[in-house]
Amino acid sequence: MRLIAIDLDGTLLNAESKISAENRAAIKKALISDCIVAICTGRATFDVKALLNGLDIPIIAANGGTVHDFNYKLLSRTLMDRETGQKTAKYLTEQDIYFEVYTDDALLSPYDGKQKLEAELDIVASANPDEDRDTLWQGALTQFKQFGIKPVPDIRKVFESDENIYKLLCFSFDTEKLKKAKADLSANPKLGLTSSGKHIIEILPAESGKGRALREFAKHYGIEKQDIYAIGDSPNDLSMFEEAGHRIAMGNAIDELKHMSMFITKSNDENGVAYFINKLLENEYH
Repeated sequence: MRLIAIDLDGTLLNAESKISAENRAAIKKALISDCIVAICTGRATFDVKALLNGLDIPIIAANGGTVHDFNYKLLSRTLMDRETGQKTAKYLTEQDIYFEVYTDDALLSPYDGKQKLEAELDIVASANPDEDRDTLWQGALTQFKQFGIKPVPDIRKVFESDENIYKLLCFSFDTEKLKKAKADLSANPKLGLTSSGKHIIEILPAESGKGRALREFAKHYGIEKQDIYAIGDSPNDLSMFEEAGHRIAMGNAIDELKHMSMFITKSNDENGVAYFINKLLENEYH
């Protein structure tokens, strides 16, 4: 049995954040060809479920925070320490960095987050006239279009509740501000940091991550490393690649992933996932 682990943004999803008919058909073809196909993403489970739209496959979500089997059966979860999360949220608030908190039922965001990011973009765009403002803003809009996003008056109060918290995601157009935050937060041994884009830092429990979750999921099904095929494009896919015997980089992937890969498929806007899966099933991948 083979396991195909697929990232979402920049991989299975096209530029419109949709799963193409070609990619959907290829996944269904793999499922009837003695393969397990699993989503391995930074998005929340409920968000992935909405995107899959009836396609029943396992989901590794929130960068390994939750692992769901077929029929959304929960196999495992990795929670953020409440005190650590509270201190991190306090730091991000003091640094005036937009962030979201991933819980079981929602993506909590500051009620004025969109307006603050617009104001930040105006400043960054003025200082960098070569940057395309519309393209930059589309990156931020992806966050606000996620299923389950819920603006709240004071996002820090979630750490005073009994909500399960899986990760924090921060977004900023100010790359210097993000660089400082990454350096400061990396000093905390209870945190693990990764990224799914230039303007994003994903903050996880240190013991979480796509790689760890993928390894445990494969063990659950008795699948060896040499039978794991990982497909991705971003820094947060690095740990997933490390656990896979076969590493497939998207045509639009970062160079680091391409250098680690054994096969470079087409881009996410060219149905790169379907292209690879069809190669694999037709024994044209070696």
